[in-house]
This record gives sequence, structure tokens and C-alpha cells, in this order.
Amino acid sequence: MKHYILLFVLLTSFIYSYSQTTVPGYYVTKTNDTITAQIKIPKSIFGVDLSKFFFKVEIVDSINGNKKFKPNDIKSFGFLYKEINYIFFSKPTITENNLRFLQPFIIGPKTSIYWFHTVDQNGIPLGTFYTFEKADGTYTFLSTGVLSLSKFRESLKEFYKDYLEVQQLIDKRFQNKPSIKHDIIEIVQAVNKS
Repeated sequence: MKHYILLFVLLTSFIYSYSQTTVPGYYVTKTNDTITAQIKIPKSIFGVDLSKFFFKVEIVDSINGNKKFKPNDIKSFGFLYKEINYIFFSKPTITENNLRFLQPFIIGPKTSIYWFHTVDQNGIPLGTFYTFEKADGTYTFLSTGVLSLSKFRESLKEFYKDYLEVQQLIDKRFQNKPSIKHDIIEIVQAVNKS
């Protein structure tokens, strides 16, 4: 009986690994060329797994054929899947050289936020990672899974120290974890309006 179960698991994994969906999309090279391509949508046992785009994207195009790109290889990529447009940008996370593909949360004239939400194999949230970027290219990286609310607040105050009117708003926000997303939106909108 053990052998049948093992055979079933292996066969299911093998079939699953070859059942990826491709959708129309594009990628932007380091030289700002936009290439039309088919984007392979990664799947897991539970369905589509966009978290796999954090480290790489697999594309099929008429120039390169099948190719895997890491965040160091291209600037961005995007695609349409189930009537939703997705776009991912190559952005720094912990250090300037630690690039990952992140989704834009807010893109503004003075500051932008890129994010990535991670879950474990059971779909339980592990945390949300944010890269805050100023128009001059400076950035800070924060995670809701690691930092306490007070450290999150202090890190943002330091990052936006040139915006005095925003300092008071930051002091009032980040009182509880469920409001982090709303608080971030309000602060970034205030910076972009200042």
C-alpha cells in the first residue's frame, strides 16, 4: 500500500510540474526594451502561486525562446491573468544588491512603495514586505512580519525625515497591525502631496 501512495504522489507531482499555464505579457530589459512574451504562471498544489515570482519569472518569446529571468536580469515584467493586470518590478529589498520582483503598491512623484505578501504552504500569512523608494532612488525596506509597530514607525520617520509635516502623521499611525496597510497609504499620499 505504501508503494501505491508513493507512486500516486510522484505521478501527481510529475503531472503538475508540466501543467503550467502561459499568458500573454511582456518584460522590460535593462536597456528599456519592451519584449512581448508569454509568461508562465507558477502553480502549487493549491492553485496559482504568485509568490514564486519573488525570485524569478519564466518566459517564452520569439527572441530568447524559453528563458528564466531573475530580478538582476530585467527591470520589470507584466501580464494579464483572469482579467487582472499584474506588474512586477525588480527592486531592492534588504540591501541594494538583494533584488526581488515586487508589485507596486503606490507609485508617486516623490515616493513609491513596492510590496510582496508571503504565505506558508497552508496559505497562512507570514508577513508583508515593503520597499519604500524616493524619487532620488533611495529606499528603505520594512516587513510587517519582523518589525514591531514602534520600530516600523521609527524607521519610516527616519526615512521621511525631510518631510516635517509627515512626521506628526507618522507618530499618530501604526497603533495596531490591522491598520498598517491603511496607515502606509495615508503617509505615502501625504508625502506625495507635500
